[in-house]
Amino acid sequence: MSRRGVWRTMPSRETLLAAYATLVLVVLVVACSGPPGASPLAPAGPIDATGTWRLETGTADGNQIPTLDDWPVTLTVSGSELSGTAACNGYGAELIVENGVVRVGSLSSTAMACEPPQVMESEAAYTSALERVDAAAMDGDALVLSGPGVALRFVPVEPAAIDDIVDQTWNLDALTETNSATMVQGDPATLEIRSDGSFSGSTGCRTFTGRWVEAGAEIQAAEMAMDQTECPAELAAQDSHVVSVLGDGFSIDLSVNGNALTLTAAGGIGLQYAAAE
Repeated sequence: MSRRGVWRTMPSRETLLAAYATLVLVVLVVACSGPPGASPLAPAGPIDATGTWRLETGTADGNQIPTLDDWPVTLTVSGSELSGTAACNGYGAELIVENGVVRVGSLSSTAMACEPPQVMESEAAYTSALERVDAAAMDGDALVLSGPGVALRFVPVEPAAIDDIVDQTWNLDALTETNSATMVQGDPATLEIRSDGSFSGSTGCRTFTGRWVEAGAEIQAAEMAMDQTECPAELAAQDSHVVSVLGDGFSIDLSVNGNALTLTAAGGIGLQYAAAE
């Protein structure tokens, strides 16, 4: 699995926090509208869709939108803005409500190419369906976006537990991919994510610094700079792996005792850290 392209540019932490403070009311269309075969939805009325959601299922013109476990499709509603990850690329758009109709403005996106090919097929099908959305409703805890011939069902995603990992040093133990792990080589590889919005560390070859933001259930690098050290051949893959995870945006999983931290990025690649003594 690979992911190639440019760094994703995200809004500042202050902008995100301000947007989350504004409740977004999404207006529903008349009850029972939607594509054939869609499940019955709640009666028409305003809903609060603020938060981060993961695509559970989707259809477009009777065809299932493919989803991959290691390449989740996410949607974050924040004020009048939509953002998320469309399997491979980060995207953003304006949420427009006019005369009781929900509309997604022009999508902007990063320009990465991801492998295997099914990742880009999932992304293309999702973004095409999203552009056709004209209604929103809650179905239990799920958010359903629908439009002519399309239905997208999202389930809520818990925000990242940032407070549990900031302002301490983590030592890298292993590089992970789906069902495999590789031990770390070279100099000690570290990571420190600070509560002031900065981060720094080492890949085991090069050092890095940057600024981070919360983006729904992920942490993303708004800025990231590397030193100019040329890594030896035996450390090049490790260096690239660390940079890919930290730069592309990752979810976090902290062990019960708080001593083990796993970061996972799209494509199933990840990093396993242990709390420094």
